[in-house]
Amino acid sequence: MKILTMRRPALPTTVLLFLVCLYALVFGVLAARAYPAHETGAFDLGVYDQALWNAAHGRGLSLTLVPHLGPTRFAIHVEPILFLIVPIYRFVTDDPRLLLWLQAVVIALGGLPLYGLARRRLSNDWAALAIVAAYFLLPVLESVNLFDFHAVGLAPTLLLTALYFLDRALITADDPRGLWTGPVISVAGHRSRMKFAVLSALFLVLALGTKEDISLHVLMIGLYLLILRRRWRPGLALIVLGLAWFYVAFYIIIPASRPTGAGSAYVGFFDILGDTPLEIALAPIRTPGKVAGLLFTPENIRALMMLNLPLAFTPLVGLPMFLLAAPTLAITLLSSNPLMHQLETYHYAAPAIPFVMLAAVDGVARLANLKSVGRPGNHSSLLADSPGDRRYRPFAPYSLLPSALFLSLLVLSVSVVYHHYRGYSPLGRPFHWPKVTVHEQVGDELAASIPSMMPVGAQAELVPLASHRPWIQIWQGSLDERADYHLFDVSHPAFVNRDGAQEKLLSDVARDPDVGPVATQDGYLLLQNGAPRRPTTPEFFTFVYVDPPVSAAPVAATFGDELQLVAFETQRNYADREAEPLVTLYWRVLSPPEEDYFIAIFLLDESGEPVGATRDQQPLTVWWPTSRWETGRTVRLLANTFPWWTGDRRRFGYGVAVVRGAEPTSASSAEPWDVASRLPVVRDGGGSAPLDSGTLLPLVEFKRAAGIPYQIPAETEAESGGGQ
Repeated sequence: MKILTMRRPALPTTVLLFLVCLYALVFGVLAARAYPAHETGAFDLGVYDQALWNAAHGRGLSLTLVPHLGPTRFAIHVEPILFLIVPIYRFVTDDPRLLLWLQAVVIALGGLPLYGLARRRLSNDWAALAIVAAYFLLPVLESVNLFDFHAVGLAPTLLLTALYFLDRALITADDPRGLWTGPVISVAGHRSRMKFAVLSALFLVLALGTKEDISLHVLMIGLYLLILRRRWRPGLALIVLGLAWFYVAFYIIIPASRPTGAGSAYVGFFDILGDTPLEIALAPIRTPGKVAGLLFTPENIRALMMLNLPLAFTPLVGLPMFLLAAPTLAITLLSSNPLMHQLETYHYAAPAIPFVMLAAVDGVARLANLKSVGRPGNHSSLLADSPGDRRYRPFAPYSLLPSALFLSLLVLSVSVVYHHYRGYSPLGRPFHWPKVTVHEQVGDELAASIPSMMPVGAQAELVPLASHRPWIQIWQGSLDERADYHLFDVSHPAFVNRDGAQEKLLSDVARDPDVGPVATQDGYLLLQNGAPRRPTTPEFFTFVYVDPPVSAAPVAATFGDELQLVAFETQRNYADREAEPLVTLYWRVLSPPEEDYFIAIFLLDESGEPVGATRDQQPLTVWWPTSRWETGRTVRLLANTFPWWTGDRRRFGYGVAVVRGAEPTSASSAEPWDVASRLPVVRDGGGSAPLDSGTLLPLVEFKRAAGIPYQIPAETEAESGGGQ
């Protein structure tokens, strides 16, 4: 009797599965945690959530958040893969965190086909595993995972899986190279080519369903097979498929989904190159000089570094594979939208990542092959090389293996170092853990209290809390008459007062006769059309009076005879970690302020001199001006509205001044640069001495490392003379 035994998986396979599960767990938790922390937004979790919820209730992918583009998700992007998620929304759960977990798990699974492809090209399990580990450490991949949900976030795994099966489908008895142009491990199973071809086609179709511009990558794969691999049938088939879907998506589906019949609104990002997708695609041929001028800019060079530096520039060595990323690179680098150049902040690099990784694999193999030329070796039957047509020469695998493993470990080492400075995981220096407090729970309860079928207007950061309804609109500066309810959190760190946004909201709340408060609590406003008008309750202002946490940096500085700054804390912008850091000031009221003061934040240069000043009121003083501050209590003021940009400054600081002459809801009458209008400040403890005749308090210094600002600890400031 024959006893069947289960084979224990090899150690590299076990480690691979562990890495896949670890990535899915860590980034699933981080992404899902952002939702109750109110760090997701209308763009794009709210957009997808409303479209899927409507589809699950029989209204198609209808959408009301971007009415200027159209009434359906297809007016923005063509993503039919969303229909596969609709049954889950309908019959399992419609919690938006499902999307965030789904994206994390699918991205993690991309490590499996990448491992299979790398193992065949590098002929070493551990070298392939090192490549997968470097993949999971890529900040450009992690930003796709953490910037809300996007259908195109599923594309890297779907494309890698399609290419894995395509590689197997291309293997023949005479040519084992499959997808690659260089030597590979020969594998059995070329008789199963049809099965692999069907699976490859299936995953390519799924990838096409994540976004319309994936069609251009399918086109590039076809050209690659046609030109470099001389595989005419699959090459032509993919070219036809890519072009056909490009035409259907851009020239049929999107215009049919827009009320005006216009094409994709995003074509406007490239209007300097042409008016239609075809004109833009042909721009490198029609106007090469203009394209070159747009490409070779400091921002674009930095974007390309984000793709190549973490992989030790090996993708450039594997240039044929790297060129398959050209469509996404062109779209991001030629766009007039500056956000699309921030590949480690947003999701725009997603379709390019699979090809960048395969280019890194190919680059490592090419470099290892160069080091192995001329060395004697054995076991040439495992590998084959076809430099030209059908003629082969022996290739010695074990002369390649040490070089490939060494180079792969080198790539991983560079990735680890790069990840330390730029990564999003707990291993990265700029790691951010979304905090969920009682304040966020209050917002969840208020959002849940709104009847599900009632139209709602909400600030962008709160849209995902209320997007399960047929109609919801983003607050654009005025209360929409079509909304029955309006939801705001005036204390949210992303709700800045730029252009007087919070002042406009206060004016509407105070003067609109048709809208009244249903609930006002801890900075939240829930308004309803037709509700009785009544004064804001004291519970609304609980966000004002807060004692500083233990982690806050102590300060002992008195402004005039009325206000004492007792502590401060800083935080990076959760949505863009390279943006201006926010600062929270804790003020103790010594005596009733005689008037409404303007709390001015100053930008200090590297030498400690003031070079910029805020002009808008910070949100708290819009709603609770200093004349209302109560004696003996501590006021928490979050400063999040700044007129400057410090991205080009390696070192800078913030200072604080209290300025006379502010109107209750405007800073227009206060002049922060007028030294005579400021209250004198006396610093009781240690630290930098006040500037400008004792009226401006230097508060904190920041230093950028790898483009990300970090607060310089107080003891470091003291050692360096306060940065003066």
